[in-house]
Amino acid sequence: RNCTNAVGNLGFLRFTVSAVVGTRAVLRCPNTSMSSLILVIWKIRPKSGSHCSLAYRADASKTDRTNCNERMTWESNPDHDPALQIHPVRLADEGNYTCEIATGDGTFCLASALIVLVPPVVTLTHDSNGIIVCQASAGKPVAEISWAQGNGHSTENKTHHINGTVTILSSMPMIKSTNAHLTCLVTHPAMNQTQTIELSSRFACVEGQGHCSHKQLLNFILAGTGFIYPVIVLC
Repeated sequence: RNCTNAVGNLGFLRFTVSAVVGTRAVLRCPNTSMSSLILVIWKIRPKSGSHCSLAYRADASKTDRTNCNERMTWESNPDHDPALQIHPVRLADEGNYTCEIATGDGTFCLASALIVLVPPVVTLTHDSNGIIVCQASAGKPVAEISWAQGNGHSTENKTHHINGTVTILSSMPMIKSTNAHLTCLVTHPAMNQTQTIELSSRFACVEGQGHCSHKQLLNFILAGTGFIYPVIVLC
């Protein structure tokens, strides 16, 4: 059976659709007249898990579901708009989705590749040597981390997880100053805007009289939280 794509040529026209995990995704069928509709079938081929299909027969006004879970449904009445809705989207839904519409004018096909985006969990930690670690965990694709007001000597490390997500961490030495500021900037396609975490440091002598002899108290303040993380570091 030959397919006519959305621009009137033989073969499949392919699109890429992105959706954030946990949200709603809508995949469209080819734009064609539904006046002489015979059959609509969605062929779903996820990268992991079983294949499934949704079908609608116009002559019997009957829908059929084969091996698809309940999160995959028709967005509205399939005899008017046979778009496929997935809600909520899961990482395992990533894969290829093909809509085939059979009408009295022929068979029309549209293939979509669903890309699932996973926003990372952003954390800020430090060690006893005053190394600040900005981490974006389990994002898909990998997040981008940059620093403002840093010394430019950051190091990065990436860990690829079996489910396709990536954890990235960037380490930066804290500037030894009585009024130092560091800002970690995290950008990701699943986030509406760049996420920033600002650190400020306050040094106070905890030993000696009139000067700091061996230790300094360093407080890390997360902007917007007011929470203070104390750590003892060597001078």
